[in-house]
Amino acid sequence: MISSGLESSAVGTVIPVARARLIMVVGGLLAVVLSASLLAVTASARAQARNAIDEELHLAGAMFVAELEARTRQLVVATRALRGDIALRAAVAVVDQDRARAILADHRDATGADVVMLLSAQGTIAADSLRPARLGAAFALSPILDEADRDGHASRIVVMDGGLYRLVFVPVATSALGAWLCAGFAIDDRRVADVRRRTGLQVSVLRHVDSGFVVHASTLAGIERDDLKRALVASRTAGVIRLDGRPYATRAEPLGSEVFVVLQRPLTEVLRPYDRLVAGLLVVVGTGLALVLTGALWLRPK
Repeated sequence: MISSGLESSAVGTVIPVARARLIMVVGGLLAVVLSASLLAVTASARAQARNAIDEELHLAGAMFVAELEARTRQLVVATRALRGDIALRAAVAVVDQDRARAILADHRDATGADVVMLLSAQGTIAADSLRPARLGAAFALSPILDEADRDGHASRIVVMDGGLYRLVFVPVATSALGAWLCAGFAIDDRRVADVRRRTGLQVSVLRHVDSGFVVHASTLAGIERDDLKRALVASRTAGVIRLDGRPYATRAEPLGSEVFVVLQRPLTEVLRPYDRLVAGLLVVVGTGLALVLTGALWLRPK
């Protein structure tokens, strides 16, 4: 009877021990599975976020380029119409520089251009709506003028007076008028600020030079502009760079051979919804593991 009682007691002890061990094993496996799942979900969410922001930046860059091209086409049409202006022909024929400049200024205001110039057959500036003092100065972009003669018009992003301009060139048939009309608009802080208002992105336009990059327009603050120039020396395409200590998702789109528009969004803004999702999953996983451990401890032998 004593032996039977001992056996019964041993069996009663073994069963809770085995059950507790089983729960611990199951709990451990569950912890591993849930942790692996959480890591996979986190990696997938971040990858989706990065893909989404990269596509957003690409579309914004393509929109900026398309808007510049549309504005350029409008200027080409308007400038072609100007070359037939009778008043301009008369002003140039009698060498009335003030009258010619006033007509160019009217054309500038009517088209929304920032500069309109008349270039002589000798390649000098015959009239300038923006800088009258440049009268008679040599115009150093002869390859563009040759292209305009060949194709009927030409356009290029150039540096002028320290700023960046998109210029269009239209040849003038009448020799008395000179050789070419030129009109253009600035790519400056005003233009990129308008893109930022519509997209919420940081927008910068930079030009590559031998020493690195020059920022011609940007919605960034001063210190962030300097960080952007340094970061783009290493990479001009896409990725994450730090500006003033903050990570930014970044993408650069070419505007010309040496000019880029750079679109950016703070990475914390991009990942915030996904971080909330991960935090919720952490709570669920942590609660599940706590319940498993509590059950194991409750069922362990006394």
